[in-house]
Amino acid sequence: MSRIRSVTAVVTVMLALGLALVAGAGPAEAAKAKAGTVTIKNFKFSPSPLKVKAGTKVTVKNADSTTHTFTANKGAFDTGDIDSGSSATVTIKKPGTYAYHCEIHNFMKGTIKAS
Repeated sequence: MSRIRSVTAVVTVMLALGLALVAGAGPAEAAKAKAGTVTIKNFKFSPSPLKVKAGTKVTVKNADSTTHTFTANKGAFDTGDIDSGSSATVTIKKPGTYAYHCEIHNFMKGTIKAS
């Protein structure tokens, strides 16, 4: 009887771990949910749209040879100038869709979707 209890306990733990991983509750998934990255390269923001959860810190990396900004159209965030090879971080505080652009190069546009 104790062997059956041991096997049952092991199976229960394995099922719980499997469900946690499927639900995205593992440590790696938790870290991904709290951080996002946008790369600026060839005068484009990538990825766009970036999908994150509210409260996520988004790091913007400038891989271009010139200065850019990461500026929300409605003022939710603004990094100011991000020099070539540098990065800046903003926090997406609330759920919603955030359209953004580069103040220096207005044709550069992107979107963040926060849930």
